[in-house]
Amino acid sequence: MGSFGSAHNLTKPDIDANWTAGRLAVALPPISSDANCATVYEMLHAPDATRAAAVVDADGHVLGLVNRLRFLSKYAQRFIPELYAKRPIMALANTHSLVVDEQMRVSELATTITEDHPDALRECFVVTQGGIYLGIGTGEALVKAKMALLAAHEIQLNAALVAAENADRTRSNFLALMSHELRTPLNAIIGFSEVIHSEMFGPHSVKCYGEYAKDILGAGRHLLALINDILDLSKCDSGHFELYSEPVDVGALLRDCIRYLTGRAADGKVALRIEIPSDLPAVRGDALRLKQIILNLLTNAVKFTPPTGTVTIGAQVAADGGMEIAITDTGIGMSAEQIPIALEPFRQISSPLARNVEGTGLGLSLAKSLTERHGGTLAIESTPNVGTTVRLHLPPGRTIQLDDDRDLKTA
Repeated sequence: MGSFGSAHNLTKPDIDANWTAGRLAVALPPISSDANCATVYEMLHAPDATRAAAVVDADGHVLGLVNRLRFLSKYAQRFIPELYAKRPIMALANTHSLVVDEQMRVSELATTITEDHPDALRECFVVTQGGIYLGIGTGEALVKAKMALLAAHEIQLNAALVAAENADRTRSNFLALMSHELRTPLNAIIGFSEVIHSEMFGPHSVKCYGEYAKDILGAGRHLLALINDILDLSKCDSGHFELYSEPVDVGALLRDCIRYLTGRAADGKVALRIEIPSDLPAVRGDALRLKQIILNLLTNAVKFTPPTGTVTIGAQVAADGGMEIAITDTGIGMSAEQIPIALEPFRQISSPLARNVEGTGLGLSLAKSLTERHGGTLAIESTPNVGTTVRLHLPPGRTIQLDDDRDLKTA
């Protein structure tokens, strides 16, 4: 799941907890520390001898490890039998062998061997229980356990994927149903409030009724826009958002967006400027969604720019041949830590200057998602109390140069 809401919280068993060193231990008979080297040689020289044996004291505490092949190879060297035959086995045992507790997880054991005791893959390792010898573990057993763990994790991930897909499908169905159930009464509220506010069937006897109708109309339109934004964001995150591909005149699109926000900017005493070259090429994309992106970014810029401030929108061909659209304001700005928060849905930056600004926190998140659906990127540069620049970059593959401007479909 993407940015809309939180990730699926799927309860899953801890597979690693069931795979411990104790599960790998084979209870091979240990060697007493009193045994001499000659005796151990005879024991390990037998055809059915164990691959390795732990050396323990009278209480079962591990003192070392004897690997069969390594011991036999060393014992076969010249003068070794004469020098060590009657000496205790500890004279030739590996006193630095890996000793682990039975509760150690296989994943942790694998990391320990890889990083600190690589010889344990060949020599084996000793497993203890409460500090007392339990058994011998081998590299082969560890590899088999890791393979079994990977297989179990794969099964678990497949189950989680199915659950996530089912959850996304349920969410999509719920949103589709709720959008229908909410839009139907909302359209009636918006329509009738507009009729009352415009006094279509005659003037109001009480003037405040018209003002009330205007408030209802504004609230209804705001709620409808919010529902549409939530649905769009959900579709983007689920990958079910379909884009129409058509030639779009970027200059005309930006001028349309400026005209749409002229009234709001004038109310806030914010100056709107547009800077685009006369030979700006067109792009191929979804005109309606590109307009939605620009309007969301421009609305945010105007909203967070104080009176006498300026919002400037510009576009140019980027160095890589793509299209870059930049919206710069002289607003309240953000710190580097606040930018990721602003890009999350339903999140707003915590700032005294932004506290009284209305909004749901969907504008930037939706703009980012729609940009990415076009294969582009959205980047923010901002400084508190100085301003913000949002750069929208569309890939070179979307830039087109049409010879006949009459074929352009503008937003």
